[in-house]
Formats: sequence, structure tokens, C-alpha cells
Amino acid sequence: MEIYKPEQQPKPEEVMETFYKKFSESGENGVKKISLEQLRELKEKGITTENFLDYLCQKNGLLLHGSIHEIADDKLKSNWKKIFASNKSAIAIMRSLYSNVNVNLEYSYFFDKDNPLVLKVHTPPSGKFISKEKGFVYIVSNEGFRNEPEGSWQFIKETGEIEFGMIVETEKADFKYPVEFSDDLDLDEE
Repeated sequence: MEIYKPEQQPKPEEVMETFYKKFSESGENGVKKISLEQLRELKEKGITTENFLDYLCQKNGLLLHGSIHEIADDKLKSNWKKIFASNKSAIAIMRSLYSNVNVNLEYSYFFDKDNPLVLKVHTPPSGKFISKEKGFVYIVSNEGFRNEPEGSWQFIKETGEIEFGMIVETEKADFKYPVEFSDDLDLDEE
């Protein structure tokens, strides 16, 4: 009598590592881009974009920088000589979809299951703000970054530009946290 053994499904970590290697170790030169279409492979297996990006931070010590802008070359640039990054994908995904131009994006430096992330968007009385349906998370090395405030998700590197090796495309559905709006920002104040 033959005993039926169900096929062993790979662990989520194995699926994410294989997916990451497929792009990071491809023979192509330059920046690697993972599109929304390519991410569907993970999502069909129950792995969210947030799961995947958090895995990259935890397993490979990488940091994430979210932007509503797709950068044409391979460098993040700052006129203020500071590059900000995160080790929490929720922050990078949020920043890839919501701009801080002429608004105040309020969210905690520290969040967990007992103190969940909530984004509060303070707009001028007009209620205008910039949000995109698609965004971009840039994956960077943690080299030269300092964690500030210590223990938070925020990392800062004092430089005008840094290279990135990979871009992950995001969409509104990837940010699964509450967003609250209030039109209480006075742009003339300061």
C-alpha cells in the first residue's frame, strides 16, 4: 500500500529569496526594476509587497526609500545633503504614494501591533495634497546610515547622493494602514 504524501510547499522566506535572487542576480547591468506585474507572482502566493520589502531589510540589511517619482538614473539625490531611508517597508510604501509637498504627513517614528501605524495628512484649507496610484521604493545599502532617533524606522545618511540597485513598484493597495485627513495646515506659518 502506497502512502500519499502531500507535496511540500516552500516556506514564504524561500519564495521571497528565490524571487529576489531572480532579479538581483540577473545578468542585466544597471538598476533592476520589479514591476507590479512581476510582484503578482508573490501576491498570488499570499506574500504582500510589504512582506517582501520587510524580508529584504531583515535578511539582507538593506534600507528602503519611497518616492512618488520614478528616478531615471541610479542615484537618489538631495539638495539638503541628507538622504532618508527606512527599515520598515510600510513607511517606504507610504512615502512612495503620498507626497509631503505643501502638506504635513504625520506618523510615528515607532509603531508595532500594539501601537499601529496611522498616517495623518494635514492639508491647507483647500484640502489639496498629492497622492499617486503607483509609486517607487528604492533599495539601498545601509552603509553609512545612522539610525535616528535610535530604535526607530528612520535612517539618515549625510550626503548629496547615493546609488540604488533596485526599484520596486508599488500601488495604493500595498499601503494597508489608516489614512486620516484634516485641513488644518497654515502654509503662511513659519
